Amino acid sequence: MTEPDFDAEAYAREMARLVRLPIDAAHLPGVVQNLRLAARMAATIEGMAIPREREAAPVFIAGRRA
Repeated sequence: MTEPDFDAEAYAREMARLVRLPIDAAHLPGVVQNLRLAARMAATIEGMAIPREREAAPVFIAGRRA
């Protein structure tokens, strides 16, 4: 799943400080919950074995028809 040393709350607070984005104390639990979810999703993708010969997905461009 996620890295055991990933501190989502510390990460949220530090990133908010760096980009000068105030996070209301009432919103912090939701931000932390979403960061933990994103970390679990990233770990799932990173754990997949994808062969080098696998082709990349096509690029989607809005408004174009194939």
